Amino acid sequence: MKKVAKLVYVSLVTRVVVDENATEQEIMEAAIPKLSEKLMDEPFEHLEEIVDDIECPFDKEEEERGTGF
Repeated sequence: MKKVAKLVYVSLVTRVVVDENATEQEIMEAAIPKLSEKLMDEPFEHLEEIVDDIECPFDKEEEERGTGF
């Protein structure tokens, strides 16, 4: 079967409670586990769009050389 490259867009939102002077890193450390859980438990709830990757299409030769995704 022929392979193609796709771009998958998702949008995630979660609520975290942190100290009022929390840094961006501290906020993200609180949010990441919750965001990961949402993505794993409800992947299609957060799907926005799937489109062809025309800027970097799949290259079978790169895959065979081990340099492609």
